[in-house]
This record gives sequence, structure tokens and C-alpha cells, in this order.
Amino acid sequence: MSVALARGALLALTGLLAAIWVPLGLDAILDLRVVRTIVLFSPVANDFVFREYLPPWQEAVLPAAATASLEHGLIHRSANGQAMSREAFENALPFQYAESLRVRGLLPLTIQGRTFDADGLRQGRLILGIRPADVGAARLDTGLYALLDARPDRVNLVFPEDRFRLRGNLEFINADHNAPDTTMTRAVNAALAVAGFVFPVQAAYGRDTILKPWDAGWFLTDAAGSLFRLRRLYDQPLAEPVPLPAGTRTAHVQVQEDPGRQAAGLLVTTDGDVRLLGADLSLRPLPCQGYDPARHWLKVVIDPFGDTCVFDDAAVVTAVRRPAGGDDSVRASRAVPSAEPGPGAVLAWLIMPVRLTLAPETTSYIAPTVTWGRGWSVAGAGLWGLLGAGVWWRRSKRT
Repeated sequence: MSVALARGALLALTGLLAAIWVPLGLDAILDLRVVRTIVLFSPVANDFVFREYLPPWQEAVLPAAATASLEHGLIHRSANGQAMSREAFENALPFQYAESLRVRGLLPLTIQGRTFDADGLRQGRLILGIRPADVGAARLDTGLYALLDARPDRVNLVFPEDRFRLRGNLEFINADHNAPDTTMTRAVNAALAVAGFVFPVQAAYGRDTILKPWDAGWFLTDAAGSLFRLRRLYDQPLAEPVPLPAGTRTAHVQVQEDPGRQAAGLLVTTDGDVRLLGADLSLRPLPCQGYDPARHWLKVVIDPFGDTCVFDDAAVVTAVRRPAGGDDSVRASRAVPSAEPGPGAVLAWLIMPVRLTLAPETTSYIAPTVTWGRGWSVAGAGLWGLLGAGVWWRRSKRT
């Protein structure tokens, strides 16, 4: 009995490890990696441009003219699917490739009647993003947060001696003595109450790091669904409400302080709308219709000529562009080439019918997830079953 139990446990452990590591090995050997497609709007061409990764089996069927533009599996395309060189791709995106244009002597550059040098291109670009692992229960939450002092007479940000946690109100703990700081606790909660905050605190959003150009503070949602910003200045708490449109509720705030102090981050509402959260707490709607925070990676690209939202789930990428000062938007969607199943994927599912992923990209935590290749996995399981039955039959015949 004990021998059979030990064999069963060893077999289960072997299968578990195989489900984790064998698919990773097959991905490397058969080049089955999924590389996200980059989609950006070109103010020069006034259209979208794409950079895609093609697996070997797709490279083999490319026309000769397009093959000449390939670089390590990467191909650049215009909106109509025409292959373009890497230099032409960079020329079409001056705000993203300002340094490349400067090195190649293409600056200053005139775009839609406006002239830009290298500094103008860099300062005119703003890029923000949200991952599925940043949103809701999937985001990493330490439970203790640092309220940095944003005093302007310091060159660098410095961690304070205390941290706060959510206990209905905000409770501050002195990190040096591991004891409650009642003075700071009373001061902060009083400042929030004066600003109109309704306790208890529902959620806190911020960047708990000193490796950033400036500190936007923490954004707190209250029991009434309102949003407030909490900062510390010269060790004094400052609280102020964020002017949300009527009926708007906050689902997530992605705090990302940009070096130009234009933006504090992105705000996602419970209706799925995305707004640019300015450093002055202003809110600007962004053209992100169709974005799903639970499964899409979002990139917001803003330049002087318009706003672009790009979101994808590794299988399909979608980009929406709205010109500056306009209401109409243009949209483009495209399947990610490396996500399409090819001969290598079929072989991988036949060899290993199931795949166990311990840390999927949609969460910051360990979350074992089992996937399978439908019919090909069933066929692979059948082949392994026949092989096992054959081995058992040969052993039983010998005995």
C-alpha cells in the first residue's frame, strides 16, 4: 500500500512539474512566444502604423518585398498593411523617436504647420498605461502606505518615519517604534473630514516609491463614492476633493507622475470610461471605448495633435485616436500575428495537453491557471493514453 501511494505521489508531482516546465521549454524550442503588437498614430502620415512580430511559419509565406523589411521577426506596416522600413516607421512617429531623428539629422521637423526640435518633441509626448494586474483585487496591496512630504525645498523625495493603513479611517504607524502615531492620525483624519470626506475609507491609490519626479499624493475613495487627494506638505496634511462629474464613481486610479507635471495619472470609472487626471486635478475624457480593465493592457499616448488609446489582450489589439479639439475618433483593430495557432502550437499541445501557469499576467499574485488546446489536447491525451496502455500491456505480458 505504501509503495503504491509513493508511486502515485511521485507520478502526480512529475505531472505537475511537467505541466509547468515542459510548455515553457516547448515555447522556447518552437518559438511560440506571443509578442504584443505596437500600434501608434502618426501625426505625419495622419494614420496608424504597426510593429508586429511574426513567428517563423508566418515569415515563410511573406512576399519577397516584405521579407526584406524583416528584422529579427519584427515587421513594420502602414495602416493598409504595406511593409515599411524601420527608419520610415520612426520617421512617422517623431514624438516617440525624437532622438533617432536627431541623430539622423532630420530635425527640426515641421508637422501640420508646426515646427519641433528634439526638446519640443520630447516635451510634447505623454505616455501612461494600466495593466490588468494593477486593477481591483489583482493589484499588489501591501496594506501599509507612505505619505511622502512633497515640500518643494527638497531636491529628492524622502520616505517618512510613518506609514498609514486603512482601518475605517487612516491609522498612522511610526515605523521606527512600530507604534501608533495618534498625533498624525488625528491630524490627517481631521483634514479629510474638513474637506468633506465621508468615512469609512474604501480604497487608496498611489505610488509608494521615492523613485519618481514628484509626488501627487494618495487618492482615496470614501463611503459616498467621492474621490479625494491627500498630500503632505511640510509635515502637514492637505486634503482636497477631486471634481468628478455627477454620477461618476471611481473604479481605479493609476497614479503616474509625469516629469513635465502635466498629469498625475489615469482615472477609470465604474462605467469603463478613462480620464486623464491632471496635476491640478482636472479630468479630461479619453477615447478608450471598448477598454476592459480586467483583461486589457492599456497605453495612452498624448501629443499636441490628439489623444490615442491602445489596448489589447495579447490576441487582438485596438487603437482609438481623437484629434485635439475634435469629437470624432478613428479606430483600428488587428489580430496579433504571434497569438495565432500554428504548426508549432499544435505539436506543443500534442506533446503536453495541459499547461499550468502559476503567475498569469492578469494578476500580481500567484494564481495557478490551467489551459488546454481543446481538440489537440484531447488528441494528445489520447496518444499519451495509448502509449501508457502499451507500456502496461508489455509489462503485464512479461510477468
